[in-house]
Amino acid sequence: MRDMPNGQDKLDRLWAEYREACPNPEPSAGFMPGLWQRIEAQRSSNVIMLRRIAQICVGATLALTVLIGAVLIPQLEKIPVYSATYVDVIAADHPNSYVDILTGDIK
Repeated sequence: MRDMPNGQDKLDRLWAEYREACPNPEPSAGFMPGLWQRIEAQRSSNVIMLRRIAQICVGATLALTVLIGAVLIPQLEKIPVYSATYVDVIAADHPNSYVDILTGDIK
């Protein structure tokens, strides 16, 4: 309990220093409009920055799309495409009917 008055004195000095460092603004007719102008200026700078980031992302996406369309798709079209399915390959390796088995035409 002894520290309480000492702590209270420190707190009172801290509040006094705060009041000196941050005086109350003078109330005037232009206070609120000026405050809103500063708020809107801060908002608009954030919107401009966000718009620039979005434009950069859209440009990068467009460049990547053109790259894929111009380079990768022609490369993939050069790869041979097999028309036979897995079942067709297996059917070609095995006799198709009993006639092939009986005649001895098995490959």
